[in-house]
Amino acid sequence: MIRPLRSAPLRTADAAARVVAPGAVAFACRACGAAGRPEFVKRGFVIASCAACGCHFVPDPVPDPARYDEDYFAGAGTCGYGGYLADRELILANFARRARWVASLAPGARVLDVGAAYGFFVKAARDAGLDASGLEPVAPCARFAREELGVRLHTGRIEDAPLAAGSFDVVTLFDVIEHLTDPTSALERIHRLLAPGGMVVVETGDLGGLLARVVGARWYYYDPPQHLTYFSLASLEHLLDRCGFVPPSDVAHLGRVVSVRNFFHQLGRAMGGTLGAISESVSRSPLARLSFAVPDRGNAFAAAARRRG
Repeated sequence: MIRPLRSAPLRTADAAARVVAPGAVAFACRACGAAGRPEFVKRGFVIASCAACGCHFVPDPVPDPARYDEDYFAGAGTCGYGGYLADRELILANFARRARWVASLAPGARVLDVGAAYGFFVKAARDAGLDASGLEPVAPCARFAREELGVRLHTGRIEDAPLAAGSFDVVTLFDVIEHLTDPTSALERIHRLLAPGGMVVVETGDLGGLLARVVGARWYYYDPPQHLTYFSLASLEHLLDRCGFVPPSDVAHLGRVVSVRNFFHQLGRAMGGTLGAISESVSRSPLARLSFAVPDRGNAFAAAARRRG
């Protein structure tokens, strides 16, 4: 549900907000720390904008934060996928396209995939000739990758995982940065993990894209509490610069194929009510196995930026 801010209470703790002028409330930007102003409320969560870096964000502390566990991937949680493993072949094909792109930028590189889930990108990257491993906080997902796919997945978070400085040539975050509670800390750690000349690859929704501009607050990427920060290419460049990276040298729109199962599961959760229940029933119907292509241009982007210094 989306409500005008003036008619909705701010669903966030008082500690996250401060008064900067009579009647005005500002929130610390999740990406750069500058003062941001509330724009609207969606599903009871404030979405704020930052005048300094241009991103949008859900202010801290986040009430009812997303839980990342097996239910999140199985369609049984309050947010997440409609059935990640059921879409295995689609996801592998999507990641194969991304792995080929990364391999064209850094052939044979040592790659760390952050938020690797069940290890499908790591598998695709190894098939593309990359020395790939992954990092995933959900232990059963990492175990699946090791036992079923035979790939290396560490269990942990990028902020504090026991990984050696300078041990990777590429670190990837595919549909991950929007989930992070502190994207700055994550990118600063990635900077330390990269060897000189190393590269970070970030794929996320495009706040500056045509779809977001047309549908506004109804943009599906505004998806709290799992999505917390929303970037345009310009606002991502701002964050990358602060964390020690040069502007992206390569930007791609790689597209993807999605299942009816996952699309209508996500739509049903977003809409709620009767229409949401209908959408959810479609996601569990025989139609669920069907799929369709979704173009990323005007909706999402992948950017590759080199480590500075």
